[in-house]
Amino acid sequence: MKICVIHGSPRKGNTYKTTQIFMEQLRKNAQLEIVEFYLPRALPYFCCGCCNCYDESADKCPHAQYTQPIEQAMKEADGLVLTSPVYVLAESGAIKSFMDHFGYIYLPHRPMEEMFSKVAMVISTTAGAGTGKAIKAVSRTLRYWGVKRIYSLGLTVFTKNWEDMKAGKQIKLQKLIGKKADMFHKALVNRKKIPATIFIKFMFMYIKKVMRDYEDGHTDKKYWLQKGWLTGQNKPF
Repeated sequence: MKICVIHGSPRKGNTYKTTQIFMEQLRKNAQLEIVEFYLPRALPYFCCGCCNCYDESADKCPHAQYTQPIEQAMKEADGLVLTSPVYVLAESGAIKSFMDHFGYIYLPHRPMEEMFSKVAMVISTTAGAGTGKAIKAVSRTLRYWGVKRIYSLGLTVFTKNWEDMKAGKQIKLQKLIGKKADMFHKALVNRKKIPATIFIKFMFMYIKKVMRDYEDGHTDKKYWLQKGWLTGQNKPF
């Protein structure tokens, strides 16, 4: 199984530790091929809003040398793991910038067909509050990418460093992480049998109807025609 991990922070703190425990549990269940990207090192620039990815193509992004390897890794992966510690009650700026760069693969534009068969896990930790908001933001993007199942793991640890927690709490959290990893593994194994959500199916059909009215030279419409989605030659669901 191939897993693509996007780390939303360079700091190897509680979120990193949680992700490591999660991946170790996954390895107990399956042989994994893991590709990891550490933000912002792997994508050091904010999206500048040039719209080249929307109007022309993804390789016209001024940061394509960074975004294209990530896109390819996500495309080849069976599962995605996106992580973000809580920064001021929300997701990190690095993971937000990452999501901004991939707006063009949203369902209303040029969705990556491979996403329709993937499952994802969103991991977030905090010393206080905010994992729900951080996870919600990342999950929303994954949903609009067309990912068929999105799981989440949010931990409130009440400490800056994992090692500062009492041993009993560490054990308790490790068991919870293990359960989440087992759940994710089960979804990975059965991902081809898992049906797409009603949201994805509805959005796809709605955009398909809207796309027919776009002018023929529109970048998104050309993509949908090439995929065979507008003619019915290719039915992803």
